[in-house]
Formats: sequence, C-alpha cells, structure tokens
Amino acid sequence: MEYSFLITSTLGDEYRILFIPAEEQNLSPIVQHVLHEKNIDITELIIDRVSGENATPQNVLHTIVGRIADIFADHPNLIIFYSCDDCNPIPARNPSSPNRNMPVQEYRSRLFNRLFDTYMASHHVSGISNTPIRINGQGYSLFMYLISREEHQCVVELVKDDIRQGYSKPDVE
Repeated sequence: MEYSFLITSTLGDEYRILFIPAEEQNLSPIVQHVLHEKNIDITELIIDRVSGENATPQNVLHTIVGRIADIFADHPNLIIFYSCDDCNPIPARNPSSPNRNMPVQEYRSRLFNRLFDTYMASHHVSGISNTPIRINGQGYSLFMYLISREEHQCVVELVKDDIRQGYSKPDVE
C-alpha cells in the first residue's frame, strides 16, 4: 500500500505522512511466506517534517494520529511498521526540560507511545496492539513499533523476532 498526505500547522510548518510497502525481502523466507499465506501487508509509516522549525502543536499531532487510525481502520489486513527517526534534531526542543539530554529517537518513541495510548483511550478503541521492538546497539538504541490487530499478534511476534535476529547478524562482506 502506498499513500501520503500533508498536514500544515497554523504556523506554516508542514508534515508529510507516508505509507510505503515495507521491504519484506529483509525478512526471512519463512516470515515472508506466512505474510503472503495470511494475506497480510506490512506498510512502513514515515512522518517527515517538510518545512518549519516550530514545536509541533498538540492539534497537529492528534490530526496525524487520527489520519493514521483512519487508514488502519480501512485496511483490515494491515500491519504498520514505524521506526522513530534518529537522524533529525527535534526543532524547538525545550533546553530546560528534564528530557533535554534524552536521545532524539527515545524522545520520539515516548511521544509516539503517549499519542497512541491517548488516542486508544479517548476513542475507546480495543483490539489494537502497539508492539515495541527495541534494538540495543553500542551506545545507542533503535526504537521500532508494529501496530496491528490482536488477531494478527502471532504474525507480529514472528516479524518482531525476525527483525531482532536480523539486527544481531554480523556484517557479511
């Protein structure tokens, strides 16, 4: 599935939300087979700031989450893969915040979880899981998530284990 949309804040900051097919070839042949057998699509969610340097307002965050939820609701065999950005700084980050020294990917991970939990509670949604995958590297951590219906949780666990195994493989030249 491929889909994208733009959201513009009242201050003019623009955010592009993209859904692109996940690169299943990075998964093991067994997991690829299970996905095809069960007709499940894994789509990668990318949230990209196109322009602006202002702090992202709460209403924009809620709009983004709402649009993602609508797309998820329209695709019953969808699993969403999301990896928190670890490259781009957080614009307008509060220098006096107790979280000021937290790595950007961990900060985004916590924000993502809060948004997910808030949306689920405020819309009385059940039967949806947000499965975290944390990969601990040397001096850093990667934070990823698989959003799925509970009926797909056994597939999510296979994908999660496969991703973890993939990150633990030594580089081959």
